[in-house]
Amino acid sequence: MIEIPKMEFIEYFNAPIQKVWKVFVNPNGWDPWFTDGMEMELRKGGKIFFRWVRMTQGEEVEDTGITIVLDPYKEWEFWWYEYEDGFRSHVKMCFQDNANNGTWVRVQDKVFVSNLDEISIAFGCAFGWGQMLCLAKAYIEKNTILI
Repeated sequence: MIEIPKMEFIEYFNAPIQKVWKVFVNPNGWDPWFTDGMEMELRKGGKIFFRWVRMTQGEEVEDTGITIVLDPYKEWEFWWYEYEDGFRSHVKMCFQDNANNGTWVRVQDKVFVSNLDEISIAFGCAFGWGQMLCLAKAYIEKNTILI
């Protein structure tokens, strides 16, 4: 295993924490603003199913995950990016409201790779989190779907 530093992405949303939480953590996942047929079982140990078509130029891409921690309006932690030897990505999403009725979202992602040939897995995750937060911001603040 190659040790890759944990990646961290932070975004501010001009919306109350209840609204932001519901956009990220709900039975339909990140549909319609990022995924195409995502499903979540909203409980510890609950399964997650990811599916993309629009973001992958029409190619159907699917993945699975499992929830580790689900603390409403505070934290959602999960494994995803299933590989032949287990999950490759350990994600922790933290939600924090502020005095202006806005919400900070922090995404921490620890990606595991076996060798340098797999380093693109980590780069792909980093690229994806940036896209996801940008698309979520447009959806939450402007009710706009950019894809």
